[in-house]
Amino acid sequence: LGLAYPNACIGSMRDRILIAALWPIAAIMLGGTALACYALTEWLLSDRTENLRRGLIRNAQSRLLYLAIIVAYLLLPSVSRAIFKAKQCESYDINVFSGEIRSYLVADLKVL
Repeated sequence: LGLAYPNACIGSMRDRILIAALWPIAAIMLGGTALACYALTEWLLSDRTENLRRGLIRNAQSRLLYLAIIVAYLLLPSVSRAIFKAKQCESYDINVFSGEIRSYLVADLKVL
């Protein structure tokens, strides 16, 4: 998502984490819906035999599983990095004489 739209423009840190974690699930669901529509169309345009229906269901399930594995494999590293970056802090010396240190989130420097 950061390639098409800057992450800093998407609301709060909580919203960015939710979007990063949930959009792969939405992609899998959208792909599953497309596969189900394709299987339904193919079944309606055929002679509606029982064996064809079972074959289409198995074929659609195996394609959906393949799609889910590919999406998870490709997107899991970036989603994990976005979630773990939310907990990564950077410490800065505010006052050298008193030793005061303030830590900020690396992903959003506005958050203390």
